[in-house]
Parts: sequence; C-alpha cells; structure tokens
Amino acid sequence: MIGLSQPALTQAVAGLETALGVALFARRSGGMALTEPGRIFAERIRLGVGYLKGGFAFGGHRHLHHLVTCGQLRALIATVEQGGFSAAAAILKRQVSTVNRACRDLERLVGIALFEQTSVGTRATLQAEELSRAAKLALNEFRQAHFDVKCWQGEFEGRLAIGSLPLVQTSILPEAVSRFASEYPRVLVSVLDGRYASLARALRRGDLDLILGALRSEERAFELSQEALFRDSLVVVADPRHPLAGNGRAAARPVTPAALAAYPWIMPREGAPARAYFDALHARLHPPAHVSRPIETGSHSFMLGLLRTSQRITLVSVEQVKRDIELGLLVSIDVALEPSQRTIGVTTRSCWVASLPQKRFLEILRSAVPPEN
Repeated sequence: MIGLSQPALTQAVAGLETALGVALFARRSGGMALTEPGRIFAERIRLGVGYLKGGFAFGGHRHLHHLVTCGQLRALIATVEQGGFSAAAAILKRQVSTVNRACRDLERLVGIALFEQTSVGTRATLQAEELSRAAKLALNEFRQAHFDVKCWQGEFEGRLAIGSLPLVQTSILPEAVSRFASEYPRVLVSVLDGRYASLARALRRGDLDLILGALRSEERAFELSQEALFRDSLVVVADPRHPLAGNGRAAARPVTPAALAAYPWIMPREGAPARAYFDALHARLHPPAHVSRPIETGSHSFMLGLLRTSQRITLVSVEQVKRDIELGLLVSIDVALEPSQRTIGVTTRSCWVASLPQKRFLEILRSAVPPEN
C-alpha cells in the first residue's frame, strides 16, 4: 500500500517499538493486532496523516503524502516561516544547499512552484503557505503520538501552548497554570500574549493549543471552535489618589459625564472588543480641547504605570483589574455605563484532539471561573 517491502516495513515497525519502549502489535498465529498503546499511537498518527492528505490535495495525486519525508516538511516550514533559505538553514542548523534541495525536491514532487524569486528575495506562494501549515500540524501530531504513549506508560510529558489576551493574565490564567504545573511538572507550558489576530494565526498553524480571552463573534468558521466560560463587563478605573476616587474607594455618588470628560483617558488598543465601546463612550463625553488625547495600549503593566503617574482614567475589563483593586493599586469609579457584558472563553482548532494533560488543564480552567458566573 505504501510502496515498501515487507522486510523494510517490519524493520520500521520494530524501530518504532524500540523507540517507544512498547509493543505496538500483538503477534499471533492468525496475524497481527494492535495493542492498547498501539491503538493510542495509531489514532494520533492518523490525525497527522489526515492533515498531510488535506495539504497535498492540490497536487493531483492521492498518495503524495506517502512520498514526502519529514526532512522535506521541516525544510518547507522553516523556509516559509523565515522567509528564505538562508534564514531557514540557520534555524534548522543545516547547510543552505541542503534546505534548498529539500524544498526543490518537494516542488518537483507536487508539480507546482512553492517559491518565487522577487526583487527582495524568496517568497512563498499561497500553496506553500497552506502546505506548510498542514505539514506543521501533521508533525505536531506525530510528535504528540510519542507523548500519548508515554502518558499510557504513566509518564506525562508534552507541551501546553496558550495564547493569552490581556483580561485573563492577572488572575484566572496564572491560577490555572500554577495548579496545572504542580500536577504535571514534566509538561512544558508556554504562554504567549499578543493581539487576537496574531494569536489566531498561531493557533491555526499549530503553534498554540488554545487561546483564552474574549470570544469573537466573527470566529464561526469551521477552523476554530469556541467554548464560553463566563461573562465579563467593563469598569472605569483610576489610581486611588485620583480626584474622582474620593478617599481611595469608589466614589460615594455616580460621577457625571462632565467630570469624566475633564480628565485624559487610556484607551484599549485597536481591534480589542472594548475599543468600540470606548469610542462610543468617549464620543458622548465631548472632552474640552485642553484635555490630552487618549493614549492607546494593550499592555496591562504599562496601563498600571500610566495610571499611577498621572490623572488618567481608563475603561477596562472587571476581571483584568480585580486583583489590582483588591491590592489597592486601582480603584473603580462609580459611573453609569451602558451594558457592556462580553463572553470570555477558550478558542481551539475545531479538529484539535487534546492530550490527557491538556484535557486536565481545561478542567482546571473551568474550575477557576469566577464564582458569580
């Protein structure tokens, strides 16, 4: 079926069993049957092969995914992501000629150009980018297959890569990650923050396992799935010494729009769910000309520093500043706001199959949801 001789296939299976330290097949007089670890390993490998089949669908050959090597796939991924053969070779610690040859061999195999020369260097075609994404997802599954077998053996390893939006970085996520790391100390946990668009791109490519933050109504495509965890709302906050904060607590009576307009603001960055709400609120305030224009940021630490060194105020998620208010670093300003609730949750790839440790993290995350939700 895959163009190998029986001795070569036998040797390949034996090599896998040696590397994994388990028998993948039970040999019987009537033939071979998958063992339990063999079934676990095969299920994950099938997922990876499925990605390759989809990635090579444009090639016009139904068995192209059987003909490529992992070396060719790694060379393709690195060249696409690094924007050229030289940079890819440096990342892979290979000769430039080796990476170039692997990519050109792959081009000949699929029968279309994967790279084109431009005035500024080598550029990946759209087909190369899509094939690279499929290849990366496939290699991730092949790697995870080994970790799944280790889990069956009682050795919990692997990775958990989380994309984090600002509002969960100060309470929910640290608590969940801390609990998870104590249960699974051998699993590598990484947390990447950034704009939603870049995090979603990393998620689709397999660089992330999930994104935690405000859900997007536009993300209803088949590629991504969303799970709601709780509802959050917005609050106006300032430094405890701010004139609108009274004696360091929330003001005794609601602050008027005119009072809010008299002070400069910090606004959510462009594209954040709270930005449209802020724009509408600020437009209604009609601030005087002498008041400084809002400063835009998505950095929680910068926002804190700016609030503490100025008389600025800001509109932010309740969950994002809950801990800061509890510690006395910030105070909420009592102001009548229009309804501002939005849904906070987890975004994953629709076809993602979580490992046992990753499933446990999701359980911990759900248990960390604020009690009022």
